[in-house]
Amino acid sequence: MSTKKPTVKDVAREAEVSIATVSRAMSRPDDVKPETRDLVFEAMKRLGYRANQAAAELRRGSSKTLLVLVSDITNAFFASFFKGIEEEAREQGYVVLIGDTSGDTQTERAYTDMLLMNQAGGMIINTLNIPEDLLPSDDNGTYSGPPLVSCGGHRELELPTVRTGDELGGRLAAEHLIGLGHTSIVQVCGSLDIPAFERRYLGFRDALLKAEIDPQDERRILGNLSIEFGQDAARSLVASGNLPTAVFVHNDETATGVLHGLARAGLRVPGDISVIGYDDMPYSAVFNPGLSSIRLPRREWGRLAARKLIAVLEGQPGAGEPLIIDPELIIRDSTGVPRDAL
Repeated sequence: MSTKKPTVKDVAREAEVSIATVSRAMSRPDDVKPETRDLVFEAMKRLGYRANQAAAELRRGSSKTLLVLVSDITNAFFASFFKGIEEEAREQGYVVLIGDTSGDTQTERAYTDMLLMNQAGGMIINTLNIPEDLLPSDDNGTYSGPPLVSCGGHRELELPTVRTGDELGGRLAAEHLIGLGHTSIVQVCGSLDIPAFERRYLGFRDALLKAEIDPQDERRILGNLSIEFGQDAARSLVASGNLPTAVFVHNDETATGVLHGLARAGLRVPGDISVIGYDDMPYSAVFNPGLSSIRLPRREWGRLAARKLIAVLEGQPGAGEPLIIDPELIIRDSTGVPRDAL
């Protein structure tokens, strides 16, 4: 016998209604036709779904709580992002709850059920994927659930979005290396199934093609971005026997692994190979050499995401329009002219 707890999506499927209808039946029952409400509650009883009805009743109307969902709260990237969200929310009379999913489906369900039960007014999502329970069950992919703001530009749904201009970031990195005279450049990439990494990859690649430089697609190195992956990428580049003159790495954490791997192989940065990262984490400036990177305004990003979600909740005009924030090129000592030009 299965011990899997039923979800709101299960209730919607059992009652043959939308997730949004289930949410309204639990949080604002007077707004739902009696016969539809009865279908939902009967489905809940059959499935054994136990909703926190008391909390739902207390939260009827507009909740002043914002839920922020991330995939790894220990990632230093999110510190300034959270700070910006909290500052903006507090100034506008809202409070913030942070949910760390760690990529776990059951944990995602716990947080999305809070949203669907109106224990939070809306959600800011800065995870790699949309939680499964928030995906539409119909074939046309139309989202009609609780208020969400995406910080990644998810492919699964058309949502109000506040994201950074990854295409521009990739192009800035490429143009910097091209300007130094590099023509042999390899990308160390995150999964191209993730829109942000795909945009970085394509922005960089397009800039190379525009400059009539071979993007060396066959040499790109793909994986889950981390320090360990960066070290593995450096070993792979050295072992190839055909070292490029420059590497573009899709985040600074992985770039640190690349730097360590190259140093262990006895290579000099930028004397033997240039390295540029992405994110401009605080530690990037204190490396030796300092890491050139693409800076993301993380605190402002968080502020704008909170502002966007509050605008959606309050029905402000234009709240659903996407907002794209420009990144900035930060040049440090890890990039220089190619070794052949020295």
